Amino acid sequence: MRISYYKMLHLAVVCFFAAMTTGCSETVDFHQPQLSVSEKEITFTNQMGEKVIAVNTNCKDWIVSSPQPWVHLTQNDHELNVKVDANNGSGERSTYILVDGGLAVEKITVRQSASDQILKIQDNEIILPQNGGVTMVDINEDGAEYEIKPDAENVWVKIVKKKRALKFISEANYGAKERSFKLSIVQGGKNTDVTVKQPGVSTFVLACNPGTPFSLFKMMDFEYRRGGMLTEYGAPDPTMDLYEETYIFRTPSPLFQEVFYVHDTQNFMPTRIFTRSLVKEGVDAVRTPEFQEYVKANGYERDAKDPNHYVNQTELMTMDVDILESNNSVVLFFNQMHIQDRDYETFESLELGPLHLLDKTDKKIEDVEAYEKSQNSEEIGRQISKSREIEALAFKTTDPVLVGRTYFFYMRGGEFPAPADKVRSVEQYSLSFSNPNLGIWQHGREWFVTKEFNQLLTSNDFEFIGYNGMHHVYARRSDNLTLAISGGKFADMNGGQPVMQISVLYKKDIFAGSKERRMSMVKSVLKRMSVGR
Repeated sequence: MRISYYKMLHLAVVCFFAAMTTGCSETVDFHQPQLSVSEKEITFTNQMGEKVIAVNTNCKDWIVSSPQPWVHLTQNDHELNVKVDANNGSGERSTYILVDGGLAVEKITVRQSASDQILKIQDNEIILPQNGGVTMVDINEDGAEYEIKPDAENVWVKIVKKKRALKFISEANYGAKERSFKLSIVQGGKNTDVTVKQPGVSTFVLACNPGTPFSLFKMMDFEYRRGGMLTEYGAPDPTMDLYEETYIFRTPSPLFQEVFYVHDTQNFMPTRIFTRSLVKEGVDAVRTPEFQEYVKANGYERDAKDPNHYVNQTELMTMDVDILESNNSVVLFFNQMHIQDRDYETFESLELGPLHLLDKTDKKIEDVEAYEKSQNSEEIGRQISKSREIEALAFKTTDPVLVGRTYFFYMRGGEFPAPADKVRSVEQYSLSFSNPNLGIWQHGREWFVTKEFNQLLTSNDFEFIGYNGMHHVYARRSDNLTLAISGGKFADMNGGQPVMQISVLYKKDIFAGSKERRMSMVKSVLKRMSVGR
């Protein structure tokens, strides 16, 4: 099914970006790789056929290809012309088209019937936008005669029958409930029953999964249908090493009025997706049975161990409800789920390094050096502050698996001066493992904790706190021991090959406050103390 309003979405984005460029040409750079297509699945009859697909990209050069010779492709500015030969075989055939902008790629599925008639609507469902307007739906590829039979007269929508499409002119739905009706399409003696739906103004809103790689079209299409409007765009700034871009949509909801999508333009993955309410009514609303019914109806199942965590296996999304009582706010955080590619071996037991040295007033730099000497480790680096204090020490071990330990110390000066009795004590240390897959696995440029290592952590009473795009944070309530787990390459560890790094520290208030505050607090500590990356 092709919804013709993709042209309107494409034009809206281009105009929006153009307006911003006019006003901010000296500071805004739109040359980060972005590519999306208006259709990801196209269908033809058995006759020769032709379709035009819009390619929305800022890539200077993009190429297209298909493995089958019966598909012919022509590029024209931001459009792709697709032609197919007649299908003289007895069965349907299919292939794909790759639209490649270098670091941004989209795949289009192509199917061709063995019949001369096609009447196909995806999932037998047509969804009209909440705020009404005109929607065109292509249903009749070869222009054959057909009839439409609505099951009831609906005053809120007018249907105009065209030769190859249906035109829906709908009024806005300001009610709280979705409205719908059945529509029978009769062609060639065959009936196809289609459900036409229009969402209402819900008290609650959920974000979509924009995919991996991030699909601008999918996000815009989802928000347009439910009545969302793009109100703000925050551009990346590579000159400042800032590669995230932000899309903010206003929603029809009276409580959750905005949805934020933050996208990493280097990794082509969402980094933060959330919606929030800044009034007490929003906090009260997420505690009602109506909220539980709403999220369940939309595929989210509540976690038995964590009542504020929900999982949607269909959309491959998780949702966390984070309430901050002090300012009557609630934030719904959404994260993509990544299916682990295979089983991984993990540690037989959880060993977290020299905890006897961590955060002890009677264990100083000399004790760390003595311990590492007893382990036959080699010092490979130290970091000295402007006030000549030792900030960090890095050691290479003789262990082929645990290849390095790096210690960070409390200091007198700096941005975060320590209490007198803690100066020169260990504030945090990091363990580097040569086999990252003992605890993490890689998807694209991101690393995720394996299910096997997660099970080992939870069996040792650690709880998952959150993920900030780099660190997966776990903590234990009994002693507030906190672990930040990440993957990557370090110049001074493992010969420059990837390692898993576990940063170990105590955070007495790790379980206090909102999830957003906890993650921000841990991230600031790790950023302040990281060296050698």
